This record gives sequence, structure tokens and C-alpha cells, in this order.
Amino acid sequence: MYIQNYSCTTAAGVGTPALMSALYSGKDCSIAGKSGGRVCYLKNSPEKTQSYKEIFVSGFKEILFPLREGLSKEAYADLTKSRVVLIFASNKGALEDYIWKTTQEDIRTMHDPYSEILTYFQENSVEMQWIFDCTIGNANISSHAALEYAQDLFNSERAEYAMIVSGELVGPFFEKGYESLGALTHTSCRPFSKDSDGMQLGEALTMMLVSRDRKTPLDIKINGVITTTQGVSHIPPQAESRPLLQILQELNSRAPINPDLVVAHGSGDPTNDAAEDEALVTFLESTGSPQVPITSTKWSIGNSLGSSGMIDIIAAAEVLKTQKVFRIHNTPEIAPSLRGQYLLSHSQKPIAKYRQILITSLSFTGVYAACAIGVEEVSSENPD
Repeated sequence: MYIQNYSCTTAAGVGTPALMSALYSGKDCSIAGKSGGRVCYLKNSPEKTQSYKEIFVSGFKEILFPLREGLSKEAYADLTKSRVVLIFASNKGALEDYIWKTTQEDIRTMHDPYSEILTYFQENSVEMQWIFDCTIGNANISSHAALEYAQDLFNSERAEYAMIVSGELVGPFFEKGYESLGALTHTSCRPFSKDSDGMQLGEALTMMLVSRDRKTPLDIKINGVITTTQGVSHIPPQAESRPLLQILQELNSRAPINPDLVVAHGSGDPTNDAAEDEALVTFLESTGSPQVPITSTKWSIGNSLGSSGMIDIIAAAEVLKTQKVFRIHNTPEIAPSLRGQYLLSHSQKPIAKYRQILITSLSFTGVYAACAIGVEEVSSENPD
């Protein structure tokens, strides 16, 4: 499975360059939300002047054009003759449009939080042969699960392409729910830090087109993706390292993983961070690579739940393309109990070339995911 192109909008701005600029420069895009917890809003404000569905549709329209324009000639020519699946990855979708309705009649006459967003894509991409569409919602691992489903469709020869769109918007239901759990930081998100006190939520819209077959020598390969759901809900957080370690080992058994970098989930929740650290270190030690550097994105643009995995995969793809790594700028000092080799703002420059990157995701709802992406050739220079 190969990445043909991608695009995104985050609190850092519209487009992948805006995301990477924030990550490289150390920009924290969060502000205090209505509940007091830190949130990274798309428009730097919690106020919504449109319905959530309208924000999704207009936002996806804004990033669809650059995705199309950035396709290779080979992929663009092949796309209209191929079977394409549309997958929407989102934890909540446009749920905020529905839960505040006061009458049963309003609820009965409304569609679900996802269908009209998918309809927009089909109506505005008539040149594509959509064979079906679906929605996948599985907390933080939704994007990984969407890629895993695309992987299964390709392996069974049911499709040649998958367009994966993902999105999360933060409304009152979303924000108040996490605040009631005591999960949000009121200071700053500091993943893997000795003084972490919670995560920050984020809004994001992403889009990625993946293909079954390679189209050009420069295509980034998705070496494998795997998810697992424990079938239980951990509230308050009681995340374990064992399930994440197990899927890392399973992924490695299918195709050997030799990462030069890990983009960790790194939400800033101390329990989740500790579980992720234990799984990653144990796995990297078992493969003889304990010194692989680890970084994350959520300190800058927040935890966008259903979109968070896709944001991390896009950021990892940019590292492979540019050979320039981003760091965890908000964390001054790693918690003494953690053993990973985390890239902080003051860390020594890594000297490795980035050929393969591992991206992990987990949630205290008992879901875990891992994905490895790579390239065959990289530049001889490392500009980081």
C-alpha cells in the first residue's frame, strides 16, 4: 500500500506546510477553552458561526484541491479508471449538530453525523468510481483503523485506491466530557515530562489518498498497519503497555520493522505516556535498536482523536521527504521513570537518515494501533 498524496488543516493553519512549520518552530497552538482546559481550535476560537457539518464540508473542500494538484501524473491518470473506496475516520463527526436538539421530532428527521459529509465527497468528485463509502470511529486509532481496512481491501483485490478523510471538531459536548474526566491540562501539554498534567484537545481535518500499487519510485510505502481493541473502557485511564507491545511484535512478524524514528502518540496523559514508553522501549530493545529517537506532535496541535493518527502519519511522511525531524518542544525534562530516547528542543541532533518511521497510537478506552511507513531511497544529506 502506497501514499499518493495528503493534505490537512490544523490549528497551525491550512496545509501541510503550516503544520510542519509549527512543529519545527516549537509553536504551541493551544488556547484556554471554555472549560479552562487547553484546546487547539482551527480558527483560534471556540465559537462556531456555522453548523459543524458545514465546517467539515467547507474545510474538506479547502484541502481537496491541493491533494488533487499534488498527485503524480501516473496516479491522476489511473485514478479515474480505478475502483475507489471512500472512508471517513472520525470519533464524533458532526455530533454537536445533533445532541443539542430539544425535540424528538428534530432528531427523527435528521441524518447521522457522517452521511452528508460523505455525500459531499461523492458529489464533488464525480470523476472517481466510488464503489462504496463507510465511516470508522474508534477513538484515537480511527485513522489507523481506516488504513488497516484499506489494506484489507487491497489484499482481497476489492479496490485499487482508498480516499481516507478524517476530522474532529471540538464543541461543548466534546470539551466538557474530557474536562469532567480531569484529562485536560490547564497549563501546557508536556508529553513524557516529569510534570505532565494532562492532554490538550485539537481540531483537525485531514485527507490521504492511498493506492494498492506503487505509481512512482518516490511513493512512500505503508509497510504495515495493525490495530487492536481490548473490548473494555478504562475510565479513569488505566492504559497498559502489553497490548501495544503485542501489536508491535505482530507487525514486525509480518514485515521486519527497522525504524529510524518513532512518532509516538504522546498525548501528555501521564498514564498513557508511561504505557507507551514501556511498550516502545521493550520492542526497540528486542529488535536491537534501543537508541531510536522518539518524537510527537500533540504538544503543538493537540489531540484530535479520530484525526490524530493521520496527522502523525502525515508528519512522518514529511520527515521522510525532507529528512528534517521535529521535536517535543514543550517538554523540558523527561520523567525519570521513562526510558525512551525522546527528542526535546535541546536534544543532540540525530545523525540517522530516515528510511522508515514507526507511528503508534493508543487511548485509555482500550484501543491500540501501530503503522510503519518508509522509502527506498533518501537524500545523502540530513538538514536537521
